[in-house]
Amino acid sequence: MFQLLKIFFGVDEATDTRPPSDVDMREAMLGLDIDMAKSAHENWKLRLEAYLAGRSQEAFSPETICFDDRCDLGRWIHGPGKTKLGRFPGFTALTSHHKMFHYAASNVVALYQAGRMEEAQRMLEHQLAEFSKNVTQDLDSLQQVASYAIQRRQAQAQQAHYF
Repeated sequence: MFQLLKIFFGVDEATDTRPPSDVDMREAMLGLDIDMAKSAHENWKLRLEAYLAGRSQEAFSPETICFDDRCDLGRWIHGPGKTKLGRFPGFTALTSHHKMFHYAASNVVALYQAGRMEEAQRMLEHQLAEFSKNVTQDLDSLQQVASYAIQRRQAQAQQAHYF
């Protein structure tokens, strides 16, 4: 677990970088349903596949999709997440991967609307899929770190109760 903390938070004794307190971690996680965020991002690929196949009635706009702060995860990233976790490498990676996911999704739609179906399909299958995988992995890491912080806090509360 320490290795995950070290990777996500950039914990480094030489620079005295420390992970956020359990309270900050709990506050940061308010308003974020990680499982829902992962499902929403996985669902984007399905929605875009249906769009490219002509099976969707959705009216996608590349000019709207490119914004990474309009979905639930993006609002959390640019709000409470950034406030409490913004200085940590794992959060920075999540932010970057999420932004690139939105750019790739926007490009898929723009290519399709320009009649460049094969390029749109390749972008969907490669770049968008890769960024989606990265976002999911970043969220998995965040979920593990948050669970660890909660467990640690509960253990400390139990110890305090016994003493």
